[in-house]
Amino acid sequence: MIKTITSVIMAFLLIACDSNVAEPVENLSAEEILQQQYPHRTYIGEHNYIETTYSTKEVFNDGVDRSQIREFPRYYIYQAKEWPREDLDDASSYDLPRIQFFWGNIGDENHPLYNQYEGKEKIWSMKTDGTDLRLVTDDFFGISKGKMVRSPNNRYLAYGYADENGTNKAVYDLKTGESYILANRRGTPSFVWAEDSSYLYFADTKRIVYKWDVETKEKERVDIYISEGSVMYDDLLYVAADFGIRLINMIDMERKPSISWYVDMPIKDAAAKSRSISPTGRYAWASSGKYGFEIDTHTGEVIRHEMYTFLMPHLLGVGGRFGANEKVTTMNVRDFKKDLAWKWRPFGTNRVLGVASLYNGFANNGLWFKEIGL
Repeated sequence: MIKTITSVIMAFLLIACDSNVAEPVENLSAEEILQQQYPHRTYIGEHNYIETTYSTKEVFNDGVDRSQIREFPRYYIYQAKEWPREDLDDASSYDLPRIQFFWGNIGDENHPLYNQYEGKEKIWSMKTDGTDLRLVTDDFFGISKGKMVRSPNNRYLAYGYADENGTNKAVYDLKTGESYILANRRGTPSFVWAEDSSYLYFADTKRIVYKWDVETKEKERVDIYISEGSVMYDDLLYVAADFGIRLINMIDMERKPSISWYVDMPIKDAAAKSRSISPTGRYAWASSGKYGFEIDTHTGEVIRHEMYTFLMPHLLGVGGRFGANEKVTTMNVRDFKKDLAWKWRPFGTNRVLGVASLYNGFANNGLWFKEIGL
């Protein structure tokens, strides 16, 4: 990289001999020189840049063309510490719902800029339209585990990662930069935040659940069940379980009747392998591998889909209208109301690891693109 920049500087020195050159080359930074050399890129620091790409057509089994062709940013990040961090005080970052995910920005060990830091997983976020990529935290070493969950006030991030000591469950405070280890056990973690962000339920193993208090940083065991598809809203806890939706009144802890999709089919065809739930708990999806189940928790209606005919919306927006896949290496987004689809690749380096999750879901009336109306 240094040799390349030196060559570019020499070239500009030769050009500078022309009296028509307005600005002496010695006043240009390395970033500005690169920007002039590659005008189709937008440089963020000396080693990172953004290019523009287009969404692509997707082949649907029913033959309907839902694809929306538009521009999206594609990110190339070779030195993550130069990249902007997510900032709670920057209101412009929160005018759309956001997606958070694990990503090791350089995965190729043969790349000249590869090192342990750039290769390790870090947590990133971006808006649902692919813009405003931010680094959330790099304050851990390990392998991503399960689905992370952001508090409703966007300040606290609960996530899991595995290292030599087991599966850690942790909370990162975006305001203070502090991290708190909740537990160190086996099992894929599950999290659900209180509506006022004052406490967190987390599963230490599949059947052991604790309540963690944000103010005291203390935890206590509780007698409830949660999954990676859980949300609290309007004093109700909605939990997408193996065969249906469980509901608990959080005021008196009364368990309400479950909504089941396990009807007239073998257990293996009904058992959920993945789940998602909207920010209000009104809509949920589950996938068994053979079928997809679409659930309205208010009416109790369950619609069963053949697996090959639908996109499992691991990320599910307000009103169940927008959904996306859990792996953001390639973004597949659907507007189920207007029957539209977007598909694009946000990253030009490495693969994205772990599963993604949605937060700030009520922004822009829950719409994932500013140009898409109600």
